[in-house]
Order: sequence, then C-alpha cells, then structure tokens
Amino acid sequence: MARLFKNRSFRGAVGLLSFFAIWQLLTSIGVIDAFLLPSPVAVAGALWDMAVDGSLWIHLGASLRRVAIGFVLACIVGIALGLVSGWWRGVADFLRPVIEALRPIPPLAWIPITILWFGLGDSASYFLVFLGAVFPTYVATYTAVRGLDRNQMNAALCLGAKPWQLIWDVLVPASLPIVLPGMRIALGIGWMCVVTAELIAAQTGLGYLIQQSRMLFQINNVVAGMVTIGLVGFAMSAVLEMIERRVNAWAPSERS
Repeated sequence: MARLFKNRSFRGAVGLLSFFAIWQLLTSIGVIDAFLLPSPVAVAGALWDMAVDGSLWIHLGASLRRVAIGFVLACIVGIALGLVSGWWRGVADFLRPVIEALRPIPPLAWIPITILWFGLGDSASYFLVFLGAVFPTYVATYTAVRGLDRNQMNAALCLGAKPWQLIWDVLVPASLPIVLPGMRIALGIGWMCVVTAELIAAQTGLGYLIQQSRMLFQINNVVAGMVTIGLVGFAMSAVLEMIERRVNAWAPSERS
C-alpha cells in the first residue's frame, strides 16, 4: 500500500474518487439540494443517456474542433511573434506595447464585436479561442528567447554553426522548457474560451448543450456538460504534460 501511495497517478485517482464520494454523500443526506446540484450518480446517468443517443459526441466533437483550430492558429502566430520580438529588440519595442495593451482585455469582452464581425458560427469561436491562447503563447516564447544563455549562442558560433543551425539546434531546444508550459496554459484558456463562446454564439458544442439544458431545466444535463468540460480539459492538459516531459527530458526541472 505504501508503494501505491508513492505513485502520482494513484494519488490523483484517490483524490478524484474522494471528491465524488463526498459530493455523493452530501447529496444523499440532503446537505446539497439534489435538484440544484444532482448527485454524481444522476450526472453519470445523464452522461450515459447522452452518450447512447449520440448528442454528447456531436457537441464534444464540435467543441474539440473549434478549440483545435483556434489553438493551432494561436500557436503559429504567438510563437512566430515571440521569436521575432525576442530575437530583435527593435521589433519588440514596436510590438510589445500593442500586445500588452490588448492582452488584459478578457476574451468575453470581445464577444459582442466578434458576433458583429463573424456572426453566429464557427468563425466566431475560432477567433475567441485564438484571442485566449495567443497571448500566453507569445509571452512564453518571448520570455524564453530573451532568457537564452548567450554563452550557448557564442559557443555554437565558435563551432561554425550556420544561422539555421543556431535556431534549430540551440534556440529551439533551449526555449522549449518555457514555451511548452506556456502552450499548455494557452490550451486551457482556449478551452474555457470556446465553451464561453458556445454559450452565446454557437448552435452546437458543450457550451450550447449547457445553455439549452438550462433553459429546459434539465439540470442533470447541465452538470453533465460541466463535468465533461472538466474531464476533457484535464485529459488535454495531461497529454500535453506527457509530451512536455518527453521532449524536455534533458532539462533539470524534469529530472527526478
């Protein structure tokens, strides 16, 4: 048993099971109103019903597609701008004030103008996910490039490294321990943004499912949608963390 508790996955599973057990207990004894917050058993039943009739997969697929497209676009733009402004101080002097002025604006504040620009459809969701994910990606990339040890660059130049080798063999590997966690944060924000967008500006997706269920007083489905959002977000973060650990296995922070 002691060996099991040393396993991180086992401890995580125990934590989740304990949370659901306490939730079920509080609902069963009436501390929590079962209508306002259904028990885990009732939520599991609602999830099963939606999985069987296929509605869950339709909405989940729509949300995943939107967040994937918006996130990829955000990574392309954010990493490119971060590399350019981190490498050339003159570019950063022009670019960073604009980004720092836009970055504090929450994606939710963009929804009215986004609807005017893109209407009610996938394009609006792509744009809101992009807005939520591009700034963390940019900041992580810029920070990584600016914090690069110049001794590494000088050593590569002394060994005759060409410009493309300097970027691919020195800059990119040295930046990954900061860029990849930034991308993981960006994906989490993008996932929240797509659900928020679907609450208002979509006809499918988990956010739309929650909104429609609320209007029909199907509270089981509302909580089931919320649980799905949480579990999928957790799974996406875990996958990115596994990739991060594998890619950055050489980094001191990943050694145990």
